[in-house]
Amino acid sequence: MAINFGYFAKESFTSFKRNWVMSLGAIITIYLSLLLVGVSVGSGFLLTQVVQSVEEKVSVRIYLKDGADPATVDALQQEIIGNAEVSTVTYTSKEQALEDFKTTMVQDSPEIVEQLEGNPLPASLDVDLKDPRNVMVVVDAIKASPNFTAVADRPDDPEKSLKYGQQIVNQLFTFTRMLRYVSIVFVALLGVISLIFINNAIRLAIYARRKEIGIMRLVGASNWFIRTPFLMEGVIQSLIGALLAIGSLSFVWLYVLPKLKESLSFLPLTLSGAAATQVSLILVISGIVIGLIGSGLAMRRYLKV
Repeated sequence: MAINFGYFAKESFTSFKRNWVMSLGAIITIYLSLLLVGVSVGSGFLLTQVVQSVEEKVSVRIYLKDGADPATVDALQQEIIGNAEVSTVTYTSKEQALEDFKTTMVQDSPEIVEQLEGNPLPASLDVDLKDPRNVMVVVDAIKASPNFTAVADRPDDPEKSLKYGQQIVNQLFTFTRMLRYVSIVFVALLGVISLIFINNAIRLAIYARRKEIGIMRLVGASNWFIRTPFLMEGVIQSLIGALLAIGSLSFVWLYVLPKLKESLSFLPLTLSGAAATQVSLILVISGIVIGLIGSGLAMRRYLKV
């Protein structure tokens, strides 16, 4: 029997309209499933931004003793900048540290600034990292440097001259790593649940038309001739469900997210156009794939493949 795409498309749309109640049920199921997937993926993008903003605040500060040899400080600075994990190294003098402290404290606690006698603040080196997750690699390299021991402001215990959030760094990166794994597993589970829902919805639609399928088999129609309109119908239902999910998510991105950002201004709750496009493409492609797989699995019983 010759393959005619126009015939299959016409049959798919005719079946879609004739069984509009079952089609509507399948579309609503697909819409809700893909909406959950879209919310999960979109939340994953936002969560990644929040995690990255927290991780980017991880840096290393080295406090230098008063009267440290400038040549040794310069040698330590060059040694650190030569580390492949380091982005920049910034030297802050005692005078600049005092000015920065006054600028920070003058508005909230001016009495503290007024009571300062002399300059108790040490000079320092601030180390920014290319990948904050490798902070311990940089810290271990600094600890092993003789130049660091020579200029640290606590020569009796040089490790106390290093500040990099020792108490929270390991817990922070363990938490963010687990959060990423949980997000991936959650999205995968939603995909499986969506497939099960869609498979059941399409199976009900096919069950309602089992007599029609039986007649087609009696007149000698091949399995693919019978299967193709159902597959196309599943894709049509999935695409409509995906577009509805994208429309609902667009409303959230355009109207709900900006208000949420105003309330939580300390968090980077902004979804870029590229991220929104990626989420939309994921929903469309997922809808097509899930529709094809769900239709194919649902028809196996009736075609006895």
